[in-house]
Amino acid sequence: MTQAGVVSATAPVPCQRLKKVTFHYRDFAGKAHSNGQVVVMDAVAPYVGNIFDALFKQGFPIHKAVPIEVYGGDDTRSMTANNTSAFNYRPVAGTGSLSLHAYGAAIDLNPLQNPFVTFGSNGNAKFSPVQGVHYANRAQYRFGKPNSRGMAEAVIDTFARHGFQYWGGFWNSPIDYQHFQLTKDMALTMSKMTPAQATLFFQRYVAWYDSCSKMYPTAYKQYKFNDYTEYLKHQLSVKSLHLAYSANPQRVMDAIRLQPVRSAICVKR
Repeated sequence: MTQAGVVSATAPVPCQRLKKVTFHYRDFAGKAHSNGQVVVMDAVAPYVGNIFDALFKQGFPIHKAVPIEVYGGDDTRSMTANNTSAFNYRPVAGTGSLSLHAYGAAIDLNPLQNPFVTFGSNGNAKFSPVQGVHYANRAQYRFGKPNSRGMAEAVIDTFARHGFQYWGGFWNSPIDYQHFQLTKDMALTMSKMTPAQATLFFQRYVAWYDSCSKMYPTAYKQYKFNDYTEYLKHQLSVKSLHLAYSANPQRVMDAIRLQPVRSAICVKR
């Protein structure tokens, strides 16, 4: 990955904190493959494996999935190839801020069917990859046309239940239909933690969503949820979890080790 320019010594998550997840998937012709691969942060790797196992069982199609170093870290080339990918040490497109992909905390799914859409000052939309314009209509069932397949809307819940609760299709501008992620605060916190600490944190994060979604099923179907980091910040009376961890790791870990008291804080008001 270093030789391909996908990671360097300045990356917030070093190679030893990254894991390659290999999984089965079905392509758009229904053929099964056993060589799908994405690279993610160590603590989330088992849950990413669960996501792709679930997609395989659902028959959700994936065009291909190879690590981004195959494309030399070039996100445009990867998207054009309709490649599902995860880790890539790069900034957010058009900015100098690091992407969640640089933390191994984001996954891009079928970029052709789920394009990245930006809007110019004149209101014109630009699709990346360009061929993604054919998927501007996000309806799965359309009169007189074949059903749309491989679109991210169908698997939002699958990703959320395994920790990737934030979807770029909810954004106003840009809209990133392919993109599922953790929050930046969470990724920053986990990158500072030991692997064992990050693993426990993510376990609690996933369990929180599972419990709260059962307690408040209607609110969660409408995406009106507070995630586990909001609970922790409430308990610790802080605005930033990663800054709180940097200041006092033990205090944050003590809060994580406590069994959470689930209440109305599950739901965003």
